[in-house]
Parts: sequence; C-alpha cells; structure tokens
Amino acid sequence: MQQEGKPRFLKFHQGCVRGVAFSPRDRYLFCSGAYDGKVNLYSALRMELLMCYPIATLTLARNVNAVRFTSDGTRILAATTARRLAVVDVERGEQLLAYDNCAFNGRDRTALAADPIRPNMAVSVAVNGKGLTLLDLRMPLPLDFVYDLHGSVIKDLVFLHPSWPWARGQEGTLLTAGGDGTCKVSALDGRVLHTFEAGHQVNTICPTPEPYNLGAKDGFYSVIMSGGDMVSSYVPDTGIQENLKEHKDMQVWKLRYTSNGSQLFSVCDAGIVRRYRRYPDHHEYLGEVYRHKGEIQDLDISPYDEYIVTASKDRSVGVLRLGAPSHGWTEYSELT
Repeated sequence: MQQEGKPRFLKFHQGCVRGVAFSPRDRYLFCSGAYDGKVNLYSALRMELLMCYPIATLTLARNVNAVRFTSDGTRILAATTARRLAVVDVERGEQLLAYDNCAFNGRDRTALAADPIRPNMAVSVAVNGKGLTLLDLRMPLPLDFVYDLHGSVIKDLVFLHPSWPWARGQEGTLLTAGGDGTCKVSALDGRVLHTFEAGHQVNTICPTPEPYNLGAKDGFYSVIMSGGDMVSSYVPDTGIQENLKEHKDMQVWKLRYTSNGSQLFSVCDAGIVRRYRRYPDHHEYLGEVYRHKGEIQDLDISPYDEYIVTASKDRSVGVLRLGAPSHGWTEYSELT
C-alpha cells in the first residue's frame, strides 16, 4: 500500500492565496488564485508550477478571491475584487471572456460554482453579496441575476446532486449559505425550495457526495455539513444532528468530503487541516493532518482522493499526497 506523504508548500504567489481547485478531468491538475492578480496552474504529481495566468492589469488590480474549473476541465473561472469574473482557457493560457459587475468584491474568499453536468453554466455571488449571478459561458453577458436571496452575505454555494429531495425535477439546484447561518436550497430561477438554520455563523457548506441516501440500507444517510463558528451536520426532515467542537473558538473556512464520502477534511483560521471519519450517525475526529504558518482560506481534494491542496494567507499552496487512488484502473487494494 502507498503511504501518506509529507506536505509540500509551493510559493509561487506574491499575495495571500484565496482559492484552490482541482480539475475534474485531470487527476493531477489544479489551480490557485491569489491577491497578486494571478491564477497559477500546477501538477500535483510533480508538485511544480506549470503555467501562470495574470488577471491583473497595470491600471486595475484584480485580486483573485475564488477559482473553479468548468466541469469539462477546459476553462478556469476566476472571481476578482474588481467585480469581474474572468474565464481562462487552460491549454492556451488566454483570457476568453470577462464579465463585469457580476462578482462580489469583498476582501474575503467569495463563493463560485460550476455546474457539474453542463460545462457552460456557472454561478457567482452578485456584487452586493446577497444575490447570485447566473452565467452561460457561451454568451458575452450574464444570463440572469437573482437579487437578495439572503439577508446576509453569501459565504458559500454548491450545486446539489439531482437525487436530493428538493432537487428532483429541477434542471439545476443550488445550496447557498449566508453568514448569519441561514442555508437555502433554490432553483436557478431564484425560487427557494427549502430553508434551514445552522444555528451558528456559517462560512462553508458541504453536502455528502453520494446520491441522496444511497447507503441508507447500511445506515449511511446523506447529510449537509456547515462550518463557521463550529461544524454542524444537518439531516433533511430531521434537523441538526451533530456539533463538532474540535476547532474551539477558531473559524472554519472550508469543509470537503473525499469522493466516496468516507472522510471529511476541514481548515480553519489557525492554519490547521483536520480530518474526520464518517460513521452512520456521527463523525470521529482523527487528528491534525498538517498546518500552514497563516490562516487557510480554501482546500480541495483530487478526483481520486490522492491529493489534498490548501490555500493560505502565508502566500503558499500546501500539497499533500493522501495515498493510493480510491478507484480507477490504478487502484490499490487489500483483501482481508
């Protein structure tokens, strides 16, 4: 069996790193965006920088505060503090499109999501931070705006798997979290399908990755994790089921499940990456994975759960090999 490696810290940015994201199509390719106005592309296998895309210009500093790949892996979306969303071609390194006045310009990491089914659909937080901007990347202007979906600034948004009860029959369903702890499930046209309260400040949300209640016969019910002042798990039709208190008074900025939903990773403003194992009715804290010298703002996990990457205010990108791929033709396994 291949063992977990040692963390490496790649320092190719001149500003705080705000976002990281793995390509959904290339198991080793990932990008980062930072407050130096650049989007960097890396290989996790070789742990080296492949290419640098400057988003900033001499006349206007466009500090990057969120990055995402489209679902086909051909483009990178970069939200900037100049209210602009840039679309970059991965292979050529050229900026294909730029949408003005459609992204939140706050100084913290903002939310950005790409449709996992339709590669031309993307959603960003609107300029005022409380609504959404819908984008069709084949069009030169934003597709639509959803105004004031939340009463507070939207901290995170993700596309829900269509098997979730509120998502059935919808072409696209979004799960959004406001900083005040209000989480909403809404259709792309802005209709609110479901609302629940986390009961604490929320910076990030993370639904379990499998189709809804796929493992219910084995006791594994799907949950939605919310992180902020604390980490809590919400079960549909039941409510808040669990509070994780290992972070104490530290703000949790990002939660991420592995692709099979067996492990949960969290990052906080103390610069620590923590790991949990998921059980049918609770999460067990397994310990600290590694830490940065500064606050961690974002993390992502590679498609086959081989690598984890983190974005930190210490201007570095952390990379750690977690182990063998979880599935695919190169999978390692043990028979017991």
